[in-house]
Amino acid sequence: MSSASTVAVGGLLVAIAAGIGGFGYGLDQGKALEKGRQDGAALKTLTDQVAEHADLVKQSGIASRNLRQAVAAREKVNDTTSKEMSDALTTTADSRVGCVFPARVMRNLSEARERAAEAAASGIHGALPVAPASTARER
Repeated sequence: MSSASTVAVGGLLVAIAAGIGGFGYGLDQGKALEKGRQDGAALKTLTDQVAEHADLVKQSGIASRNLRQAVAAREKVNDTTSKEMSDALTTTADSRVGCVFPARVMRNLSEARERAAEAAASGIHGALPVAPASTARER
């Protein structure tokens, strides 16, 4: 074999080896790019979930604050009603010995019972319809 053919065969072998090496390098680069794309998609998904979670935490804080305000308002009404009842009963303490209550006290008791029934049926925010008024016989 001549030196020219030896050089040509050597060049061909080098070209084949370079082609195989280039193919392997390209394959590794493609795998790395796809892994990076998948990691980016996973990171975006996690970021979106964290943002949604933060929004839910914010909404629960608002709901909690609204509930605390509603409970405070209910407690204020309850305190006022209790004070009114206490004052009314104090003014008629001597007549209760014979179980005689003024009409105003009986009216307040009836209204308090109706408000309690409404609160029990509808909750703090009054989402359900009002409880029916009691008849004179039920009082």
